[in-house]
Order: sequence, then C-alpha cells, then structure tokens
Amino acid sequence: MSSPSDNASKEAQRQEAERQAAIKNTQAAINAVFDDPTRAADIADAVSANRQYLTDDLSEQKANADRNLKFALARGGILGGSVQNDKQRILGQDYSKGLLDIQRKSAGFGAQLESADQDARSQLISLATTGLDSTTAASMAASKLRSNLESGASEAQLQGLGDVFGKMGDYWKSSQDDAVRRKAAQQAYGLYTPNANFATGYGGGPS
Repeated sequence: MSSPSDNASKEAQRQEAERQAAIKNTQAAINAVFDDPTRAADIADAVSANRQYLTDDLSEQKANADRNLKFALARGGILGGSVQNDKQRILGQDYSKGLLDIQRKSAGFGAQLESADQDARSQLISLATTGLDSTTAASMAASKLRSNLESGASEAQLQGLGDVFGKMGDYWKSSQDDAVRRKAAQQAYGLYTPNANFATGYGGGPS
C-alpha cells in the first residue's frame, strides 16, 4: 500500500511531466512559426524592395549630379574639355561605389532581419517556461515577425545611401562662386567704363 508521501511524490512528478509537456508543446508551436518556409521568402522580398529603393535613390542622385556638373562646366565655359572628362570619370567611380554599397546594405539588411527573428524566437522560447500557452505563443511569434519586417524596412530606408556624390559639391559650389565673382566684376567694369558723353568732355561736345 502506498504511503501519503509516495502519493504526493507521484502527483508532483505527474504535474511536472505535464508542465514539461506543455512547455515542449509551446516551444514547438513557436518554432513552427519561425521555421515556416514562407519567412525566408518574406525576407527575400523585403531585401529586394530595399535594394530597389536604394537603387532608385542612387539613380536620382546620379541624374542630379550629371545635371549639376553640366551647369558647372557651362558656367566655366569648359564643356567638352578634359576637365569634363575627368569629372565624369569621378562621377562614374562614385556611382560604381554606390552600387557596391547598395549590395552591402541589402545583404546587411537581410542579416539584421534574420538576427532579429532569432532574438525574438529565443525570447519566446524562454517565455514558454513561464506557462505561456501554445496558441498565445504562436500568435505572439507571428506578430513579432511582422514587426521585425516593418521596423527593419523603415530603419533601412531611413539610413538610405547618404550623399553618394557629395565630394563633387565643392566643385559645383566653386563654379557658382566664380560665376558670381565674374558677374560682379563685369558689373563693376561697366560702371567705370567711360561712355560717349564722357569721351568728349563734360560739355557734351567739342570746345
């Protein structure tokens, strides 16, 4: 015949076994959400969208840089010369660096999403030991995956590429400053150039 202490021990063992089974079930539900094959496709789509966003930004910057360079060269009267070739070469190099930066940022964005997912998985797996049920855990996992995508995409766009052609800005500004100085000099020269009346004396005609 079992003693009361034996019965209590068996009951405690039974309850612990049930608790461990519930934890295992909850953790399995969490892993099922994070291991869903569609997640990899969602991340790939997000990375592709971010890459396209950055590529569009780079193309717009390049168009503005080409236009600013053309105006700067025109102001200096050096369109079609060696200076133009040199500046266009620099813009081409900056553009190529921009494309490489896009690839780097896109790869980093994908890695950040995967890392955020693993962090969320670990947190929820840990919560499973506190009595979190499998249904709630699965819902929380799905919500966290959506949140990771949304916040990650927003942060990636906010970071952007920066001013890829920024180092050409000094040249454009210099050309503008030179144009202003030339205009000021021309105006000053016009003010001090004798006109027809002054050429024959203050009386306006031969004496």
